[in-house]
Amino acid sequence: MRNKTLTFALALALLSLSFHAAAETAAPSADAFTLTDVPSTFEGLITEVDSGYFVMNAVNEGSVRANLDDTTVYEGTVAKDTLAVGQYVYVLYNGVMTRSLPPQISAQKVSCFKVTGTVTSLMDNGFLLEGDTVLGTVVVHTDATLPPVFLNVPVTLYYNGVMSMSMPPQISAVHLVVPELEGTVTDVTQDSFTLTSANGTAFHIALSADTSIASSPTDGARMVVYYNGQISNGADVDALVVASSSVDNTPAETTQN
Repeated sequence: MRNKTLTFALALALLSLSFHAAAETAAPSADAFTLTDVPSTFEGLITEVDSGYFVMNAVNEGSVRANLDDTTVYEGTVAKDTLAVGQYVYVLYNGVMTRSLPPQISAQKVSCFKVTGTVTSLMDNGFLLEGDTVLGTVVVHTDATLPPVFLNVPVTLYYNGVMSMSMPPQISAVHLVVPELEGTVTDVTQDSFTLTSANGTAFHIALSADTSIASSPTDGARMVVYYNGQISNGADVDALVVASSSVDNTPAETTQN
């Protein structure tokens, strides 16, 4: 009976040591990583670029840091040395993401599909763009979430890499950059007015026979001016389109390609 008791105690001791060793060699806590066994993709705008990584505002996720190394593949119109703030990218990673702030991933592939040109025709669900250095003329499909476009306005757009084999090719824009100025109107004349942004910068807006006036500028009105992306002498802008601002009392922004 005594031998049986000793044997049982020894077995309990060994079992206790086994559990202790297993605890010491356990996998990292779920608080450290989000793990899946399926590769995933984030998409969104780059907000910061640094050596070996960039930060993006990922759709449905928010700020994410994408770490780069020698194995990272680049696709489309982007390379490691051409990554820039404002680009809309797709990042493929292995499903592992840290729970840091911001969370971090290891980028296996970074894709960016960019088209630049001038709007030459408007359609019910998009527009015709001409002048891209690679694609030439492209039919661009848009939706209500994207900024408005007007004839003769230069735009830069990003799409998901899917393109029809038609002539001209057709794509669907996911992000659209249109050169615009927004602010409050003063000093209206027949051929010009002053547009002052929220930060106090005053722009001299020149009007011509080629300017499309969607809404007439009046003193005190908040307006948006679409232009060709060029500002002469730091303040002179040739307006392509003048329209009412859709948002009142918001900070003015200057957007250039």
